[in-house]
Amino acid sequence: MKKEEKLNFVLTKRHWIGISIATLLIVFLCCLGRIGEDVKNEEIVVNQRAFSGKMEYWTEPGFKWQMFGRTTSYYKTQQYWFGGKDIDGESHGKPIEVIFNDASVGYIYGSLRVKLPTDVEHLSRIQTAYTGMNRLMNDLVAQNVTKVIYASGPLMSAFESYAEKKNDLIAYITDQLMYGVYKTQVEEVVTIDAFTGEEKKIKVASLIHNNNAPQGYVRSETSPFSDYGVVVDQVSISKIEYDDKVNQQISAQQQANMSIQTKKAEALAAQQEAIKAESEGKAAAAKAKWEQEKLKATAVTKAEQEREVARLAAEQAEFDKKRIIAEGQAESEANRLKVAAGLSPQERAEWEYKTAVGIAKELAGSNVRWVPEIMINGNGSGNGNSAMDAVGFNMMLDILQKMNKK
Repeated sequence: MKKEEKLNFVLTKRHWIGISIATLLIVFLCCLGRIGEDVKNEEIVVNQRAFSGKMEYWTEPGFKWQMFGRTTSYYKTQQYWFGGKDIDGESHGKPIEVIFNDASVGYIYGSLRVKLPTDVEHLSRIQTAYTGMNRLMNDLVAQNVTKVIYASGPLMSAFESYAEKKNDLIAYITDQLMYGVYKTQVEEVVTIDAFTGEEKKIKVASLIHNNNAPQGYVRSETSPFSDYGVVVDQVSISKIEYDDKVNQQISAQQQANMSIQTKKAEALAAQQEAIKAESEGKAAAAKAKWEQEKLKATAVTKAEQEREVARLAAEQAEFDKKRIIAEGQAESEANRLKVAAGLSPQERAEWEYKTAVGIAKELAGSNVRWVPEIMINGNGSGNGNSAMDAVGFNMMLDILQKMNKK
């Protein structure tokens, strides 16, 4: 019996040792998550150690000894959406309401980027005030973004936020998130309603300039983001929804703008046509001018040619004149020499013959009555042709002899 009792006691001891080891293993496994922490690159982990309460801020990736401490994780950077959609098409949050200076209401959709600090001082403030990423985004980021966007509305009208001041709206939001909400002064001004065309009074908020203030504008408060070292940037507005009245105004203004642009395009086209016509007219005038120059050049060339021909003809005529004079002088000289030398009997007979023929021809062609037309002979007959011929011939010979003597 003693041996059996001893064996039972040994078995029981071993059993309890196994149970204890198993229990310790289970406890170790259960506490493994509080022994160490694997910090990811995109995370900031705050560890509050057990018992001592010492705070540790891990901003570098890698394994860290937690020593059963309580950890809080933050993202180094995170996108904040207000009524927009992420790249996967998932909607986040609600749009932020804004009231413009013309009392119109709009709903702004968009997003921005939130960047957390990595220094211990600011992380300690964040951990103390918000104790987690969700509370930080909801209580700090969301509240201040809503306030800033709401404060930006009175700086413009609804239509201005749609058109010429859309980029200004983004600049106002970004500037106030970084440096604090503007302190503004409100003035009542008279303007023309773009939709009705009637005058109306609106209250317009304007910025107060001060060179000593952040970015040159007076602030009603400092930015709470600066207190915690949080940086908010990359503000993006995807769209703004307006009430029905503003949408009608925008539609009417768009049509007016389209009409203006059409008129401008037509005026520009007319101007281009005028320029084209002027260019074509100048080109035609230049062409006509060059055609006239061409005709002028042709006429000048022709005149020069004719003048040259005339000059050559004159020179030829002068040459012919000199030649004829020379020939005449030569012939006259030759005749003179011949006369001086004396003609031969044959030449003299020929000369006398030609002279007599010529004189006779001239006498016959004259109208002078050299002899009577009627001569009566001795027998009483009126026919005296034979006698007249003889008388005429005798008179002709007498004339020839007188001319020869001369």
